[in-house]
Amino acid sequence: MDKLNLIRKQLEHYGSDALFVSGQENVTYLTAKAGLNSDEREVFLVITKKSAYLLAFSTTFAMYRRTAGFIPVELTNQYRLSKAIIDIAGKEKLKTLAFEKNYVSYSEYISLKEKLSLKLTPSENIIEKMRLIKSNAEIESIKKAASVTDSAYEYAARLIKPGITEKNLALNLEFFIRKNSQNIAFSPIVAFNQNSAIPHYLPSDKVTLKNHSIILIDMGAKFLNYCSDLTRVICFGSPSDRLVKLYQTVLTAQENALSQLTSGKTGDEIDRLTREYIEQQGYPAFKHGLGHGVGLAIHEAPRLKPGSHEILCENMVVTVEPGIYIEGFAGIRIEDLVLITSRGPKLLSRAPKEITVI
Repeated sequence: MDKLNLIRKQLEHYGSDALFVSGQENVTYLTAKAGLNSDEREVFLVITKKSAYLLAFSTTFAMYRRTAGFIPVELTNQYRLSKAIIDIAGKEKLKTLAFEKNYVSYSEYISLKEKLSLKLTPSENIIEKMRLIKSNAEIESIKKAASVTDSAYEYAARLIKPGITEKNLALNLEFFIRKNSQNIAFSPIVAFNQNSAIPHYLPSDKVTLKNHSIILIDMGAKFLNYCSDLTRVICFGSPSDRLVKLYQTVLTAQENALSQLTSGKTGDEIDRLTREYIEQQGYPAFKHGLGHGVGLAIHEAPRLKPGSHEILCENMVVTVEPGIYIEGFAGIRIEDLVLITSRGPKLLSRAPKEITVI
């Protein structure tokens, strides 16, 4: 059954005549078109029981007007989104319209409610659930994105020298990824020494590399809209015994987590076991989740974190990224991209994981 017909079956569950799709990753998933920015919503879909409409602003309409399976509708300053939906509702005799509640703000909902003489029904994760299981083509795209990220890691090792700043290294990695792939999946994180203990750190042009430092790098690429995600730590100069022990603990924690990453397990279960191991070694557990799904979005379902009881299944792609963060000293995080298969986890990241010393 194709994607649109799967959605139509879900419409029966919600008792709706149509679904209004405004999440840009979901639009990309259904249209297989690149270039949408989730922060600037320019393309929308209305999927009815018989037809599918693609509504795009004039700035992007030419890119989408020939999208297979969709009736194109151009939006302008004179012909706005609400008017287009009203016209579709009249043509299709719609009485109820489901909308993606995670992508429609309260003010947008009120505006739609005032302008549309339709019963509006909030829906949740209809398309996101379809995106959980990756097709062979999606997996290949993620593999190619991961390959670029692996190459970027090798490139990073060649750039490392005394005096380079966090920001300069991050910008060089961003340029490399943009040059060799569709785009960056997110702005690279580069953190030296104690800054590596801040998981979502912003690289600084004031922090320069000195001998006997550690460098945490977190980066990702895109290929045909699909993302990759990789984190590694490099030692510039011989690491201290304390740092080596920290690194080996995180590496063992990740290996333990990978051994548990099989169909039928839950993210909550694997996350808990990994935290327990780190705490048993005398370290504080990481404050972020153990991992997350990766696909059209860099962070998507399924989640490997406390309270995530979704069953992991074959052909899901997730990260596994335990970490230990010691404020004022260092943070170690090792992150790999993993495909869940019938035979167990398959690493899509190829960058070496043994401690790297330059």
